[in-house]
Amino acid sequence: MAEISREEFLENVRRSLGKTGPVEEPDYLPLKQRREDQRQRAVTIEARNQARRTELLNLLTQTATRQGWKVHRAASGEAVVSYVVALAREKKARLVVRSNHPVSSCVPIDGALRKEGARVTTVAVSRSRGRGQLREEMARADLGVTGVDYAIAETGTCVLVPRRGVSRAVSLLPPLHVAIVEAHQVYESLDDLFALRRLAFIQGRGDMGSYLSLISGPSRTGDIEQTIVTGVHGPVEVHMVILEAEKQ
Repeated sequence: MAEISREEFLENVRRSLGKTGPVEEPDYLPLKQRREDQRQRAVTIEARNQARRTELLNLLTQTATRQGWKVHRAASGEAVVSYVVALAREKKARLVVRSNHPVSSCVPIDGALRKEGARVTTVAVSRSRGRGQLREEMARADLGVTGVDYAIAETGTCVLVPRRGVSRAVSLLPPLHVAIVEAHQVYESLDDLFALRRLAFIQGRGDMGSYLSLISGPSRTGDIEQTIVTGVHGPVEVHMVILEAEKQ
């Protein structure tokens, strides 16, 4: 395979992202910068995204679909529940694991799934269930359901920030993953994401964590004879359910 230059590689990336305009130098800022400057940047991002909400939701739908997500847009929490229950019924999912994202308070899927005969496990270590047992349940699960912390319209990416009650294993170990995205969580680009994470660091809301989990479609690998294979290192099927109702 012929080698390509750094400039050619970056140009291929820009072309894949649909970027055809002039290239601006990225604003690489250190983490320890003035808090007010970063706060103002975040305010600008939020205001811009609010004004372009419909446009960003449409862009996310398009890019996520291209990335292999099965995208469904729901007008209410009840519509999200109906979709997840119908999917679990279709796939005969008997064991479901769920992250403890805040969206679960307005999308109560547990009871509806249990009425279908499924067993639902929430990611939470307790005295009766240690980390090892919890991981075994996630590995045996037929369906993993998560909220998200951010969604990136430009790349069709869901972002999970690991913490108590949120484990990337829920999105990786079951063969089927459903990510529930709230409208206010959708941002235009990865630049927006990193600006907001930088502000969180500066303001001291916990540390930056050791990683962010970025999910851009079903698991794919080209390790086997340079042929793209789906579902080797993660779920073979992923669903993105966009809850369009604005957060109250």
